[in-house]
Parts: sequence; structure tokens; C-alpha cells
Amino acid sequence: MSVDWIWWLGQTVGILGLLLGINAFRQKLDIDFKKHMVVFCIVESCHFAIMSAWSACFGCLLNGCRAFASIKTRSKTVMWIFLLVLWSVGILSLVGFNINLIVQTYKSSGICEVVSILLKEPYRLFPILGSTIGTVGLFLLSGIRLRATVFICSFLWLIHNLIVVSIGPSIMELCFMYMNFRTIRKLMREQRKQESTK
Repeated sequence: MSVDWIWWLGQTVGILGLLLGINAFRQKLDIDFKKHMVVFCIVESCHFAIMSAWSACFGCLLNGCRAFASIKTRSKTVMWIFLLVLWSVGILSLVGFNINLIVQTYKSSGICEVVSILLKEPYRLFPILGSTIGTVGLFLLSGIRLRATVFICSFLWLIHNLIVVSIGPSIMELCFMYMNFRTIRKLMREQRKQESTK
């Protein structure tokens, strides 16, 4: 298979992932939303694997596992495990997975200098913060609150993507935010209807 075919295959899988993601955000039932998110994450991880973007592939697989786990359990322990993995990998990614840099800086200059290195480009924390909020929402919230946390997650990813001039993922997050916003409005209308009939 030539490189051109591999590239086109990767892009096709990425577009399929985008369509699946948009469909996920159209779901009004929490369980359907989570199931569709699992499928979306698997397809997107395949897209990034084809494109040899291994950290993005890992991130999507982790998000897929997180969505799947949140279908099966609402355990705070499981949520904390995902948050621990997210922050561990996230912090290491801020220094190019160079743990020696953190250790040497801590030994020579202390924790303040380590924090200074990690916050050198603070916008890189937005995806970690967004994924943290999304994780808490998936495990602890439902309905409109769940969608609101996922909306905030998408917004933080969007800001990051715009700063690093990542056009495709920026468009994807905008689509997700739009579909999520529409679903939130539908849920709010249904909630008002139910309250008015009581």
C-alpha cells in the first residue's frame, strides 16, 4: 500500500469519526450518548494510528475506555484512576515525556522551578483540564449537567486547538459544541414541559 493510500485511508477514517462524534452529541439518553462516544473514540484512535500519531491514538483509546467504564459503573474509585492516568500522562507530555528533566530540575531548583517548566505554555493544560471536567461529568453527572461538562471540555479543547492552529480538530470541536448545545436546549425544553404538566 502506498503512502498516498495510507494518508487517504486515515483521512477517511477521521471523517467517519467526525460523523460518529456528531451523532453521539445528538443523543438525548445518557447511555446512548456514552455508547456512541465509545464507538467515536475507537474510530478516532484508528485514525490517529493510521496517521502514526501515537499520543493522540493513546488519548482517544483512554477516552473510549473512560466512556465505556462510565457505562458500567459510576464508581468514584474508577473515576480517580482515570484522572490519575490522565494527569500523569498529561504532565509528562508537557515536558516531552522527559521525566529526567523534572527530576533534575526538582533536585537542583525545587518544586517552584518544576511548576515554572510545566506552566511555560499554560494553554497546553487546557486539554488536560477539559478532559478532567469531562471525566467527572461522565462518572458523576447525568442529563443536562453531563452535557454541560462535556460542552466545557470541548470549549477548552477548542481554545487549545485554535492556539496551536489545528484546523481539523478545531472544526470538529465546534461541531461537537453546536450539536451538544442543541441537545442541551432540547433537554431543557423537555424538562420545562414535564414541570408544567405536574
